[in-house]
Amino acid sequence: MKLTRRHFIQSIGAVSATVSAPMSFSAIAEDAEDYKALVCVFLNGGNDFFHQVLPMDSTNYNKYASSRKGIAVSRQSLLPIDIRDKNDVEFGLHKSLKPLMPIFQKGKVSLAMNVGPLLEPTQKEDIVSGKAELPPYLFAHNKQQEVWQHSWQGDRYSGQGWLGMSMDVLMRDMSGIPNSFYTGPNTLLDSFNSDKMFVNKNGFEELQALTSDVIRTSYETMATQHYDSPLVAGYADMVKQAVDAQQQMEPIIASIPQDKRIPASNLGSQLRAIKQMIDAAQMLGHNRQVFYVSIGGFDTHDNQVRRQDELMKEFSEAIAGFYTALDAEGLTDNVMTFTMSEFGRSMHDNARKGSDHGWGGGQFIFGGNTAGKQCFGTYPDFTRNGQDDNGDGRLIPSISHEQYAAHMVKWLGLNNSALNTVFPTLTKFGGPMRADSVAS
Repeated sequence: MKLTRRHFIQSIGAVSATVSAPMSFSAIAEDAEDYKALVCVFLNGGNDFFHQVLPMDSTNYNKYASSRKGIAVSRQSLLPIDIRDKNDVEFGLHKSLKPLMPIFQKGKVSLAMNVGPLLEPTQKEDIVSGKAELPPYLFAHNKQQEVWQHSWQGDRYSGQGWLGMSMDVLMRDMSGIPNSFYTGPNTLLDSFNSDKMFVNKNGFEELQALTSDVIRTSYETMATQHYDSPLVAGYADMVKQAVDAQQQMEPIIASIPQDKRIPASNLGSQLRAIKQMIDAAQMLGHNRQVFYVSIGGFDTHDNQVRRQDELMKEFSEAIAGFYTALDAEGLTDNVMTFTMSEFGRSMHDNARKGSDHGWGGGQFIFGGNTAGKQCFGTYPDFTRNGQDDNGDGRLIPSISHEQYAAHMVKWLGLNNSALNTVFPTLTKFGGPMRADSVAS
């Protein structure tokens, strides 16, 4: 059944009565008085997490190296991070991610192993026998980017993003500046009720046209007229929202300089803009904020070693700078940053010294006031045609992307009933991922 706004609102109503108060949280939010921010870093192209985090033991490392002879990371290139899975597999971090080591050493990083889209817990024998119900659009970039940002409704993916719907639950009947910010195209923050706001990575510039007295007067006049046409009236309402946002945001953001402890790279500039919004949270009246940023280039079909080195450098320096700035202000536990990517890469390398589209992959989780040094799920078996190989060298996920997502929004404040509203099939997997999560 397609999830409509009416059905969604009815479901929320069934969860709990909601407090209607601007700039406050609904009654179903947990720990509503403390500040929390959730930052999604989308790695466009299909990130090869298993080129970045590797097993330290000989048995698992040798399986990995045998499968990826042309692009295997040497064991000498690994930095111990003191994280193990429930099978006691210890992990090391690629040396190109060295800027992240202080965050690991402070116990502020967790790992999620072998995460991907699933409609039900899936084993290899189910795939071989044809009994497995597989997600649609597997291995296609644009479709899987959408899939990761939505939840399965039983016959199709939701029309709204899971983070946007979560903010609907938390922020019912809000007024004023939106709590959802993004620096590039996404559907993760799409919602039924909650607005989202674009933030230019170079600062709050998108509404600079409104600083012109002539243009502002023209827009303000347009926004206050009555229109018979619903289309024109809708456009006028959008203009009014833009004018109102400019009036509220401009003096606040002007008073907060960008944090230069964060690098001025592409990703770093986006995180600088996000840090401004975090610094402005109290003035904006926000005690929950969500953000979407992205970095591309992870479709490494060729020359993977060189390309991954460059990407890992930018990623690690930006995240390290962001958390250095947060830590200096005592905000590390208040801001959880997590990665997503449309899929992992194939278990084996190809003839171009790269890897091809995969299925399951791994993700990083930084910060948040949760126990760090956790490993969610277990390191996959890199044996060709083994139990974790779907038959084409693609890892079968052991954690669904919705279990992963539910872990984030539960931390943000959703209770179990609300989680099941946003993720209707979550119960098939036993709820949000846990440190011992395996979809079986």
